[in-house]
Amino acid sequence: MSTRLPQQAGEWIDREQPLRFSFEGKEYAAFEGDTITSALWANGEKTLGRSFKYHRPRGILSFANHDINVMVTDGADTNIRGDVVKVRDGMQLHAVNTSGGVKKDRNRYLDAISALLPVGFYYKAFHTPRQLFPFWENIVRKAAGLGIVNFSFPRITKPKHHRFCDLLVVGAGPAGMAAALAAAEAGLQVFLVDENRELGGSLGYDHAADSESRMLLTDYLHRISNQPNIKVFREAYAGAYYTDHLIPVVQSSGITKVRAGTVIVASGAFEQAPVFRNNDLPGVMLGSAAQRMIRRYAVKPFEQGVVLTANTYGYRVALDLIAAGVKIVAVVDLRAEGESGDLHEQVAAHGITIHRGSCVYEAKPATDKLSVAAAVICSYDEKTNSADPHNAFEIPCDGIAMSAGWAGASGLLYQAGTKMRYDDSVQQFIPGDLPDGVFAAGKVNGVFNLQARMDDGVRAAHLALRHLGKPAQDIRVPAHTGSSPSHPYPFVPHAKGKNFVDFDEDLCLKDFSNAAQEGFNNIELMKRFTTVGMGPSQGKH
Repeated sequence: MSTRLPQQAGEWIDREQPLRFSFEGKEYAAFEGDTITSALWANGEKTLGRSFKYHRPRGILSFANHDINVMVTDGADTNIRGDVVKVRDGMQLHAVNTSGGVKKDRNRYLDAISALLPVGFYYKAFHTPRQLFPFWENIVRKAAGLGIVNFSFPRITKPKHHRFCDLLVVGAGPAGMAAALAAAEAGLQVFLVDENRELGGSLGYDHAADSESRMLLTDYLHRISNQPNIKVFREAYAGAYYTDHLIPVVQSSGITKVRAGTVIVASGAFEQAPVFRNNDLPGVMLGSAAQRMIRRYAVKPFEQGVVLTANTYGYRVALDLIAAGVKIVAVVDLRAEGESGDLHEQVAAHGITIHRGSCVYEAKPATDKLSVAAAVICSYDEKTNSADPHNAFEIPCDGIAMSAGWAGASGLLYQAGTKMRYDDSVQQFIPGDLPDGVFAAGKVNGVFNLQARMDDGVRAAHLALRHLGKPAQDIRVPAHTGSSPSHPYPFVPHAKGKNFVDFDEDLCLKDFSNAAQEGFNNIELMKRFTTVGMGPSQGKH
């Protein structure tokens, strides 16, 4: 069953170039520009991988290279990230970390005995009797890791370049593009770096069923393409920060070591998943993931869904889903006061029930346990972080879109030596004391309103101009007002667990309580004991 939507402006696929590929031995159709994940989801495939520890079925989570739910191999290369790697004609793909295929993985029994495998169990088991340790060691080593290393993989040499610029802007979303244009129009030589194949960031997918974002993006792209002082690096990432603004820009074609006069980090934020039972089932995904599927690849995320939110953004997600033909049966808002204003009115105008002060207590799996069949809703008390399952009810659905908050993509700022501070108004660590010549703008700076993000980019550009001794304006961006874009604690306890906090390591909420009871009550000790954030995603979700 195809879930491909009609052709729309701004999509990243070329429908004039059809492709064929296979996954787990079955052949599928795709278009040039599709990623492996988008092509499979468009063909109705929802079980795309298995989790590391318990081998639970996994589907789309972030759809932005922020998780490892979809990792595949083509027989030569391994751990290919399906969310961002484009499908090629003739590809023959298989999911990694399975035994017997992704749908009938023989190791799925580990989920049934998960109570015997609590966090840190490997520190206490297998040591006695000593003569059996080699036996257990062999089993543990086979279970570790994800894909199988191909030791015959050819060594590929790539060129290394050295470039200089006045300003390096990391991130080409609204803030980054505004910063690059303001600086370039003032005469600076600007390098604009973005990890995606197209510029625009959230302007390309977060529309709330409106055309304003698309129009803004079109204008920005036109101005950037006609600005000779801007050089764009697409599908590139700033790999690190070294002394005196030396930043390696990494692309598939090689590496460019950029020495910049000044740097603006406009890297955005990672959307964070709320925690509830079975929040890892295929069909449960971040709101921004659903939006990317719709706008970039013209794929309908699900047919009938629930939106779980604790911020304004969730209502924007709901409107985009409705516009894509998804039947939204409920919006569940953790906040007792819910949302007010225009977005609330637009959602309510579609006849959608909005449950304030409520939570998704549990996602019910389908009979085969490979997808969502229903969402269990009940009242939720923010002050005590408690759900009341006595008044719970089920809503049939095949998808749940989640939007409860963000964490700044601030890794480069930390490497540069930035001292961060916690801002209660946005529930996020933001830059406090920045190094000389390094500036931040947009969501990573705790600015979430669209117009404010663009203004913040211009503000950062003028700070960069002043740092370089150029004429500059003193631009102020108002502090965040209104409800926070992030909920302080969107965690719903459940007696039966399986409410996942770290999807890479299969860590549930109870694992942290157990670690604290073991005496690991220091945050660094708890991190080491539980291994939270130590998976390939490195704490992005």
